[in-house]
Amino acid sequence: MKRVFSSENAIDVWQIRNLLEVAGIKVLVKNADMYSAYGEVPFVESWPEVWVERPADYQRALDIVDEYLDGEEDYRPDWICPRCREKNGAAFAVCWNCEQSAPDQD
Repeated sequence: MKRVFSSENAIDVWQIRNLLEVAGIKVLVKNADMYSAYGEVPFVESWPEVWVERPADYQRALDIVDEYLDGEEDYRPDWICPRCREKNGAAFAVCWNCEQSAPDQD
């Protein structure tokens, strides 16, 4: 396993994890609950981290992280659930309301 991202901002860590998983990259988040150790260990060592499980995915994961950090994501349109008609953000693969899978989007 190799670490590809670490941040004091847990939102960024979980977003990176989601982006990598959507890309088919298996990841693990470490230190997700280390906030209770602040003050006991150096703060940087308690930040949450994203680790790639397969070494073959490392460079691709770094490229995705760089894209996210540069703000050059592929912005896709939001989608309307075919089952319940709720609006969902493009990043979601399933409807937040009824858990219907997103329709294929080109």
